[in-house]
Amino acid sequence: MPSSRSSDKISLPWIIGIGLALFTAGGATAWFAVHHLSSPQKTSENPIESPSPVPIIESPIVKPVSPGPVETSPTATPAAIPVRENRQVYWLKVTDTGNQLVTQEITVQKADSDDRELTAVLKILLAGPSNPQDMTTIPPGTKLLDLKVDKTGIKINLSREFGNDDGPDMLIGRLAQIIYTTTSEDPNAKVWIQVEGKPLELLGEGHGIEVVQPMTRKFFKENYQL
Repeated sequence: MPSSRSSDKISLPWIIGIGLALFTAGGATAWFAVHHLSSPQKTSENPIESPSPVPIIESPIVKPVSPGPVETSPTATPAAIPVRENRQVYWLKVTDTGNQLVTQEITVQKADSDDRELTAVLKILLAGPSNPQDMTTIPPGTKLLDLKVDKTGIKINLSREFGNDDGPDMLIGRLAQIIYTTTSEDPNAKVWIQVEGKPLELLGEGHGIEVVQPMTRKFFKENYQL
């Protein structure tokens, strides 16, 4: 049967060809596998970068500040108590035998000069007595215009009211008040009296009394009678 032989002849070579093809393909696959496994692995073209170190920021060292001197408020200095000086002024008192000089103790603030202290004393005298039992023969309104104390004595300048006229007893009493009050610190001091800048020679008008310059307590006692 010719068709069976022909089929056998075709089938054998075909089978052989397929087997060779499979063998060849299997060998190639095995070679590729062996070759791929034995080859070194290539690293990635983009290597992993290690993280950059983070800079450490150091805080600045704060140096302790030494405390400065502590300011204290100055202690208030208590006000100085003014020093007072004891002085005397002279008034007149009417008695059965006539006028009599009486003293009054006063205090004035101690000054840096005798001029200022004596000025304060005479201003009290010219202001008049505070005791109604005392009296003054110095005319109201009399003012102290100037006063100087030096080695020669005491020089006082009074306003024109001091020279107003009055009775002899009143004029003598007026002169006594000025002389004794002015010399209360130094009974031996000499006193020059001026009225409106002119030396006093006659106290009062008409029947006035003569005034000698300089005047002292001793001269007054020897030449005038209260």
